[in-house]
Amino acid sequence: MSRLAEALSPLDSLFLHLESPRTPMHSGFVGIVEGGSLRDSQGRLRLQDIRSEIDHRLHLVPKLRQRVRFSLLGETTPVWVDDPHFDIANHVRQSDRSKLAGEAEVLDLCGEFMQRRLDRGRPLWEIWFVDGLEGGRVVVVGKLHHALADGIGDVELATVLFDLECRPLSPDVSIDSWEPSPPPGWSQVVAYDFARQGAASLHMTAIALGAIQHPRRAGREFALYADAFRSLVRGLSVDSACSMNVHVGETRRAAFIRQRVDELQRAERHFGMTLNDLVLTAVAGGLHDLLSARGEQVEDRTVAALVPVGIDHHGDHRLGNRISGMIVRLPIGSLEPVDRLDAVSGAEANSKHHHQALASKFLLDLLDRWPQPALTALSRLVQHQPFVNLVVTNVPGPGNPLYVMGARVLEVFPFVPLAGNLSVSVAVLSYDGQLTVGVLADPAACPDLTVLVDGIGRSFAELVAAADEQHPNTADLVGKRADGHQSVRARGAR
Repeated sequence: MSRLAEALSPLDSLFLHLESPRTPMHSGFVGIVEGGSLRDSQGRLRLQDIRSEIDHRLHLVPKLRQRVRFSLLGETTPVWVDDPHFDIANHVRQSDRSKLAGEAEVLDLCGEFMQRRLDRGRPLWEIWFVDGLEGGRVVVVGKLHHALADGIGDVELATVLFDLECRPLSPDVSIDSWEPSPPPGWSQVVAYDFARQGAASLHMTAIALGAIQHPRRAGREFALYADAFRSLVRGLSVDSACSMNVHVGETRRAAFIRQRVDELQRAERHFGMTLNDLVLTAVAGGLHDLLSARGEQVEDRTVAALVPVGIDHHGDHRLGNRISGMIVRLPIGSLEPVDRLDAVSGAEANSKHHHQALASKFLLDLLDRWPQPALTALSRLVQHQPFVNLVVTNVPGPGNPLYVMGARVLEVFPFVPLAGNLSVSVAVLSYDGQLTVGVLADPAACPDLTVLVDGIGRSFAELVAAADEQHPNTADLVGKRADGHQSVRARGAR
């Protein structure tokens, strides 16, 4: 008898509904890897050994051998089922590109891979190896559907598939003799969905009874949620005239930004701010350059950034999406770097103070009560959303290097998908002492991507320079406002 399949969460399902030919919903990464131990004595990529090494670990993450099975009637939740035709060769592949002269060709390659949708008839992930980069290096491009994992899950997956220490290929590694479980019958899936809906109803009943038994506690929780929703609704008032919010096409263009983590850590300590404050400030600076170069009004104006808030997966390797989010208003006027940092930090602190992440998580939990047709309708609304100008996600990665069969992963650049009318996305990852930024854009909607990228890089440099300058006592530099937000005073820093 087949085991009962695991249903996708409502948010996982929503990412499937959001997908279209012009909006592939996979995240991705580009890794630059040493080439030496990845090649045989003839200098050829040891693709079969790489496949064997990765396949040998797939039992740690069962969903990597599972595909999505949709219900026959379209009413019940899709489920994960073992792919009876799973073949590691369909997921770990080598590109036929023979030569990559430099980073420009790597970026072109990344754009090509990010615009191709994953095959829904197979498990929703791919890893491509591209040999021939200058210096004997190898490019690794990974794609993972957002229905399968969020950003934290992506990082966790990388630490499972790759090594945390340099070691040679195990001599006894071979293709794992895995047998797929028979998929559950339609009646089993329907019975499971009815049971899940029944459990949801019982949960809501328990909440209602708890409110009756403990009215004061319920009142406090209601006040907390009410404040969170008021803040979230205020944050949803977005300038619909922003040129970044146009319906995206099917092509993609990628860009990289590099920044040393130790320099940002000095700035963190100097200003009393968080790394995320610095990241959002740099993005705001880049947006100032982009929109002002387009002739748009930037003074006394903000841009609404959706900032996902991830929840630790606790190493259970089940993947999935465990996120909520905040909307942070990024100031894009002509500000000094430290003044912009102060404004960004205040906006982020306000979102946290009013528990926006709590409100968004509550809304996501409500999706669990929605039928699939309602999620389909919601996905159509999201394609035309008027609330957010772009997504900025920041995920902590491994502090130590990763290895592929003894070859060191030198750099990793993350990417998150574009959807609906969001023509630009920004993904940030800290890895092995370097902060890397992957910017993905629709080249038709954002032909001036280099202006944004150069602006983000310049803003990072200005923040680091401001922190490194001679300054007066820290007590004079950092004050505390009445709302608890750490405010950076302009004197002593540019």
